[in-house]
Amino acid sequence: MLKIVLIIMVVLAAALIIFLIVQSSKLLRKAQKEQALEKSKQQQEYQLHPELVKQKQKQVQAKTKKPSK
Repeated sequence: MLKIVLIIMVVLAAALIIFLIVQSSKLLRKAQKEQALEKSKQQQEYQLHPELVKQKQKQVQAKTKKPSK
């Protein structure tokens, strides 16, 4: 009888460990997805150096101007 109880307890402990590993991996994947999403949003919100802003404006103006013939 005691051996059966011990076997059941070992099986339950193993099942609990497997359950906890599965749950932690799900939470980890969820956190990684959220972090990747935040990182992609942060990359879009960047600020250019003032000199680069001027260069970019000049390029846009040069593209919008049509060469006169």
